[in-house]
Amino acid sequence: MTESKKAVFLSYASEDAVAALKICTALRAAGIEVWFDQSELRGGDAWDQKIRREIRDCALFIPIISANTQARTEGYFRLEWRLADHRTHLMGKSRAFLVPVCIDDTRDADADTPDSFAAVQWTRLIRGEPPHVFVERISRLLMPAEASRSVAVRPATSGVFPFADRPAWPAEAAVSEKSIAVLPFADMSPARDHEYFSDGLAEALIDLLTQVRDLRVPARTSSFSFKEKSDDIASIAIKLRVSHILEGSVRKSGSTIRITARLIRGDTGFHLWSKTYDRSMEDIFKVQDEIAALVVEALKAQLLPADGVINAHRTTNTHAYEQYLLARQLFNRRTLDSIEHALIALRRAIELDPNYASAHALFAMISFASMLEGLNATQANAELAISAAERAVALAPGLAEAYSARAFVRLTMQWDWSAAQADVEKALQFDPRSDGVQRRYSQHLAVVGRFDEAIVAAQAAIEIDPLDANAWSFLGAYRAMMGQFNAAHQALRQSLQLSPQSTFATFYLATSELAAGHAAEALDTNKGQQHEPRRCAVLAMAGHVLGRAEESQSALNELIAKYGAVMPYLVAKAHAWRGELDSAFEWLERAYRSRDVGLCFFVRGDIELSGLRNDPRYEALLRKMNLSTRDG
Repeated sequence: MTESKKAVFLSYASEDAVAALKICTALRAAGIEVWFDQSELRGGDAWDQKIRREIRDCALFIPIISANTQARTEGYFRLEWRLADHRTHLMGKSRAFLVPVCIDDTRDADADTPDSFAAVQWTRLIRGEPPHVFVERISRLLMPAEASRSVAVRPATSGVFPFADRPAWPAEAAVSEKSIAVLPFADMSPARDHEYFSDGLAEALIDLLTQVRDLRVPARTSSFSFKEKSDDIASIAIKLRVSHILEGSVRKSGSTIRITARLIRGDTGFHLWSKTYDRSMEDIFKVQDEIAALVVEALKAQLLPADGVINAHRTTNTHAYEQYLLARQLFNRRTLDSIEHALIALRRAIELDPNYASAHALFAMISFASMLEGLNATQANAELAISAAERAVALAPGLAEAYSARAFVRLTMQWDWSAAQADVEKALQFDPRSDGVQRRYSQHLAVVGRFDEAIVAAQAAIEIDPLDANAWSFLGAYRAMMGQFNAAHQALRQSLQLSPQSTFATFYLATSELAAGHAAEALDTNKGQQHEPRRCAVLAMAGHVLGRAEESQSALNELIAKYGAVMPYLVAKAHAWRGELDSAFEWLERAYRSRDVGLCFFVRGDIELSGLRNDPRYEALLRKMNLSTRDG
């Protein structure tokens, strides 16, 4: 058997080369052989003969269909398509061979393709961005029939499996009738100053509907990505792969609110129902429950007997609820100033209702984010975050976000790995479809060095919320830690496309470019870095690689003078990259004593520390942190 018998052939118009390369890269990263003419054709090859032979021998043929192929009535790709179509005439009906991929909103019925293409299920990968479920499907199709029935595609993880109680929603599946996206509600208040409230109402409805197990509900980041954009209902439904859209508006004046909600068919734009509520603020949770119930009824979704759909953010004090919603909106902006103001709003919420579990949980998470950015990085603030997480669990022992918050502070502040794992698994049991819980689970796995599993959990978060820049950032960081630099760069650039100001993604893209031997590219990436300590660290490392000793030392001196006291782990990484091992271990010890959260998260995997890992002092540090794999 030739190698081509196991290969995938990508066929595309030249205008779609970028999308084809994305698909090729994802498949090859999974170990799948891909025949991709940009990289496989060599000088002297008989081009036409080679292509005919590869189509004759390949295991799967993937034609990439788009507006570009529609516009071209002639092209070499059309010969490739015809050759693949002719080959299907020799195959049995049960043989999988054609896997058409459409990278835009070109309709199947209108596409200018051979008839055999229309006879099989198409996959839609907008702009050629392949989720891992698509890669898994290709892997399954390449397996022998017996193996594909008996081998699980996803690697198993210890503890709670991310999707143990439900199948993954495949990208290639038809859009389910039981799927809905909740768009941000419009703020119609007289002064347009209650956006945090209208956004909060939409988020609460997402939280409620996500608990209905046979509904597919894209998470907040994906739905909110269309805010203040001109996309119509039909295009939003296509991009989010949902059959229904819930939208509405909120008008708040004093203690009274008017909420209008509309349920719309995504394909036709037909309004299934529209309802207006004129209520007092005290009725806000009842209104949320009523809207959710109407959606469930309209979509004919079923609640399982064991399901207890709850409004997790309920409080008896509506002013506390408003402060909580304001804090969420501020935190979602992810700037240093907004993080500080989010904490102020949460303190007000907790003063108004000391028993508000969701406010305590969010306070713990934002406190951590504040410390990670070098703000309020004191033991007193760490103890406040720990206390808030403990309080959240005590007040709401059935609330996933409470366990998720406590898992995070146990992980990052207390370094209690086993207790953190117990909490994150508890959170997964309560809410396996939370992208935030899945993302935090991935972080726990990375801390303890289980990077393969961390990648799976990060991918699970992305499946739930494909436009979550944070999840893409972590996926890219874990890929880099595994030395998978091409895949890392792809994920990190995706994160920056979604959130161009992400200081984390900018830093890890620059350092992985350095590790891949592209110092000039790293410096170019670093120009967009708005986090001064990380900017200085990359300058120190890149300058060293490029032989610019004076520039490197100047950047390192600035990093130490301004930020060494609050971010010692970052200083240690710069020293380690420059080969200054004694200085690196000195700063790692400082990071250990100060409980630097960067040390906790990444000491097992950061590529800047690769030169330290054969030093006995590195293993001694891991042993002190109870992270050593050599004990016992």
